[in-house]
Amino acid sequence: MTTNSNHTVNAITLRYLKYGDSSLIVSCYTLQYGLQSYMLKGVLSKGQKKIPRSFFEPLTILELQATENPENRLGFIKEAKVGYPFKSIPYDLNKKSLVFFLSEIIYQVVREEQSSNLLLYNYIYEKIIWLDKNQNVGIFHIKMMLDLTKYIGFYPNISNQKAPYFDLESGCMALIKPEDNYIKDPIKTYWLKILGIEFDEILEIQITKKYKLDILNSVIRYFELHLQQFKPPKSKKVLNEIFKTI
Repeated sequence: MTTNSNHTVNAITLRYLKYGDSSLIVSCYTLQYGLQSYMLKGVLSKGQKKIPRSFFEPLTILELQATENPENRLGFIKEAKVGYPFKSIPYDLNKKSLVFFLSEIIYQVVREEQSSNLLLYNYIYEKIIWLDKNQNVGIFHIKMMLDLTKYIGFYPNISNQKAPYFDLESGCMALIKPEDNYIKDPIKTYWLKILGIEFDEILEIQITKKYKLDILNSVIRYFELHLQQFKPPKSKKVLNEIFKTI
């Protein structure tokens, strides 16, 4: 049974949809309840200044006063404030592109989570702040996608690193070439390097633009094979265009 009382909710905005002429429906990943949807009535009206629309840009970290909503029905936000004010993301085209891309990824990941996941929430929270604080983004999006799999049950099994193939479908290294959905060198070696480093070391891996795209495509395929409703993000095309230059 739901209740209409307001509670403090720690939230990360994932996406919003326009509803009518002046309202939004916002999807947030929350610490307390997992994925939640909220109605923001009149937020687009000219005279409405209480909660700025900018609060609901992708991956904005918020603290909400909102209705308790454990059954994931449409809730309502009474008050909102920024939990961590970004210093660089809104002003950096490369970072903004990454944020739109990753918000699509994260939305599809947490949509399959039916309840709160403290470790996953904290991981996403910490990495958003890392992105805001660090100047160079490198392969941030690829590293984050691969590390996300730790929290959702299909982290790659790379125990036999000398095997010539990685089977994307089984999630394991393979001595015999799989019929389909596999990677081999040099993409396999890049996967192993990315999985074996911390975020602060991602700039140490030098990857050509062509291989960077190939690696990203292989990671997206890995997600498609392991998450039932996963679809390649629409923002991937924009991301690819921007990353041709860096």
